[in-house]
Amino acid sequence: MNIELPIFEQQLKVETQKYLFNGVQWASWLSIFLACVIIVNDVAKTAHLIVASQTILFVFPVFIVTILGLLAAKIIGEKKSNQTILITFAGILTLSWVYAVLSLLPYLDALDLETGGATLSGVESLIDILVLTFAIALFPHRGLMLTTVSLFIMIGMVVRIVELPGHLLFPLTKYLCLLVIVISAQKVLYSWFKKAILRDVEKQQLVKQFRRMALIDGLTGLSNRRHFDEILAQEIRVSERNRHPLSLILLDVDFFKRLNDKLGHQVGDDCLMALGRILSEIASRPRDLAARYGGEEFVLILPNTDTAGAETVAAKLKQALREAKIPHPDSDVSQYVTVSQGICQWQALESSDDYLARADSYLYKAKHGGRDTYYSDAAIL
Repeated sequence: MNIELPIFEQQLKVETQKYLFNGVQWASWLSIFLACVIIVNDVAKTAHLIVASQTILFVFPVFIVTILGLLAAKIIGEKKSNQTILITFAGILTLSWVYAVLSLLPYLDALDLETGGATLSGVESLIDILVLTFAIALFPHRGLMLTTVSLFIMIGMVVRIVELPGHLLFPLTKYLCLLVIVISAQKVLYSWFKKAILRDVEKQQLVKQFRRMALIDGLTGLSNRRHFDEILAQEIRVSERNRHPLSLILLDVDFFKRLNDKLGHQVGDDCLMALGRILSEIASRPRDLAARYGGEEFVLILPNTDTAGAETVAAKLKQALREAKIPHPDSDVSQYVTVSQGICQWQALESSDDYLARADSYLYKAKHGGRDTYYSDAAIL
C-alpha cells in the first residue's frame, strides 16, 4: 500500500518525540539510581569519610538536574513538550554526569592501591552503563545520541590512559569497538523503528479506507444508507437535547427506469453521479449530509433548518437540475432529468423510522402530484 510521504514523516516526527520524552525520563530515573549506588558503594567500601562526602558533592548536580527535569516533564506533559526542550535537557543531564565522572578521578589516589584499582574499574563500569543508557534513551535522534555516547566513550578512554599510561592499545581498541557497535546498533534499531511506524501508518490508512468504503456509496461518492442512518439518529438526539429544528428531504429521480431502458445503465449511472455532485454542492454546510438512500432515491439531512428553510433548499436543487440539463428523452415532465421531493421537519418524540415514513409519504404525494415538484408539511408547490 502506498503511503503519502508527508503523513509518514509527520508520524515519524511525532513518534520520535514520544520516544525521546519517555527515554529521557527513563534515563533520569536510572541516573538517580546510579548516583545512589555510587554513594552507597563509597560509604560501604571505604573508611575515608572525606572521599565519601566528596562523592556525594560530585553527584549532587545529577540529582538536581534529574529531579528538576522529572518535575518539568510532569508539569509540561508529553503533548506540550518539543524536541528542543528534550535535547536541551538531555545535554544538561549529560554534562552533569561528565562533571561527576571527571570530579571523581582526582580522588582515586586518596585510596590505597587495591581500592584505587577497584575504583578505576568502577568508574569505567559507570561510563559503560552511561553509554548503554543514553544509547537506548536517545537512539531515534542519531546526532544527539552519537554526540552523547561518543563523549562518554572518549572520557572512558582518557580515564584509562591517564590512570594506566603504559597501556594505550586496550583503551583505543575499546573506544573504537564501542563506537562501531553503537553506530551499527543505532542503524538497525532505527530501521526497525521506522518500519514499525510505517506499518502503523499503513494500518491507520487501511482502517480509514475500509471505514470510508463502509460508509460511502461507491457510485456517487455520497454517504450510503448505513452512514445516513447513523447521522440521522445522531441529529435526532441533538434536536431532542437542543430543541433545534431538523429537516429532511427525500427525493427520487423522475422516470428513472425509463431513462435506463432507453439509454442504458451506463447513462443511468452517469445521471446518478451527476445528481450526486449537485447534491454535494447543495448540502454545503458542515453538518448537512447528502446520501444515496437506495437505487435512484437520495436524501438530504438539514440540521438547524425548519420546513421553510428546507423548501428553499429544495427549490435550489430544482433550479440546479434545470441548469445542469441532464438529458432525459423519455420523461413526461421535461426533456431533462427532474426529481420529486418530500420535505418534512422532525417532530418531538418522533422515531427515525416514523420520520422517514412521513418523508416517504410526502415524496409519494409529490410524485403523484405531477412530479418535478416537492411536497412538505406546509403544502405542495
